[in-house]
Amino acid sequence: MSIRIAVVLPSRGMSFSRTMEELLRELKGIDHEIFFSVGNPLPECFNIPIEDALQDDSFTHILIVEDDMIIPKGILKKMLSKRYPAVALDYPFKNDNEATVLHDPEGYALYTGTGFLLVERWVLDSIPDPIFRTDVAWDMMITKDNKLVIWPRDVSKIKTYGLHDVNFGLTLWSNGLPIVVMDKTAGQRKLKSKGTPNSNNGADKIYELTKVLRDNTAKSSNTQLVKGYLDRFHRVNEVVLLDKCPDTIHYVDGQARLREGKDIVI
Repeated sequence: MSIRIAVVLPSRGMSFSRTMEELLRELKGIDHEIFFSVGNPLPECFNIPIEDALQDDSFTHILIVEDDMIIPKGILKKMLSKRYPAVALDYPFKNDNEATVLHDPEGYALYTGTGFLLVERWVLDSIPDPIFRTDVAWDMMITKDNKLVIWPRDVSKIKTYGLHDVNFGLTLWSNGLPIVVMDKTAGQRKLKSKGTPNSNNGADKIYELTKVLRDNTAKSSNTQLVKGYLDRFHRVNEVVLLDKCPDTIHYVDGQARLREGKDIVI
């Protein structure tokens, strides 16, 4: 079967030219079409172009690429060679030595980021609309017997950021199709400042994040907290996905708290 890729490229309005150059390099020799989504909020910036792409039965894969990625050379063909329903790259979240992937004890992804995510189209055809959603958060705790317990929380009336990627990953994981993560990691470009106007030397100042610390989704700059988080997480031996909040949890100002016991909420 010949491969044809629909490339979904959500953007706030500007894209890094180096990212576009790297993407075109990866697509060279591969039949593809790019679907841009400019200025749409989450999750519509993903859902609108994906829905457009799925109208065309000739596409075999959907490749989601965010416009600030540092894309490793040759990675797309390596991902395609996996011949697996969903393959992703890990990359730093907002700072170096962070991660966007959280692994289960077998090494598969509970969830990943959507920075560079390749999905066979039949997978997306199988997911009820909307494919990406931001109205559900997933809270987690590690129990005293080293189980990672995960449950959903309705956040449809709360201001949130992201969540689309966690929902998507856990949907695949819970249906026996966990995302495979490549060993090679990607990076992110960040805009430090816009170039000086009315100048012949007015280039934007851009810095790059390139270092990934596996499973560091703690979102903290405190190295001791991160170390404790990872030490505890890497002792997890089982993942339990619930359909509602456990009775041992209550919420204070939107934060999950234990009623009693020594389980750890992460």
